[in-house]
Amino acid sequence: MVVSNRQDDYWRLTEYKSETDGAGRMKVKKIYRGFIINDVNAVCETVRGIVSYLENSIGINSDQSFDVKIILNELLQNAIEHGNLLNGKKKVFMDVRIREKDVLNITIKDQGQGFDVGKVLSMKNDHINCDILELPECGRGIQIVRSLCDDITFNQRGNCITVKKRLL
Repeated sequence: MVVSNRQDDYWRLTEYKSETDGAGRMKVKKIYRGFIINDVNAVCETVRGIVSYLENSIGINSDQSFDVKIILNELLQNAIEHGNLLNGKKKVFMDVRIREKDVLNITIKDQGQGFDVGKVLSMKNDHINCDILELPECGRGIQIVRSLCDDITFNQRGNCITVKKRLL
């Protein structure tokens, strides 16, 4: 178990007992579940802790490590900036777990009003053959995350996203 040294303990990396199926195979390994304050330093520290844990516990390689950093940073920064509108009184909920030994599940939920998911996702079809840097700033992060993940889903309101990425 890795726990923050900070007294306010605004993030916690927790290794829970893994859930197993009837044959003893791991079904779910919970890595992180909790709130992050609207603070860039909190996000950086949390992401570093999660990636370090994944590198040391399941042995993800440097490419996977880079992808996970990008995914977590984009999702958390979007939640803080666009969802919570940088409101210091709001928090971002995050749940990170491994399913079936090699599928990373990340759920991020902000306290904002949400957004029109269909509109942002349709941008992919409008820009299929363009460089990702040529995309408009609005929605670029989601498109980057989509390109790095195997699955992406949103709640109807548009303030909660769950992504899945196969690691091994």
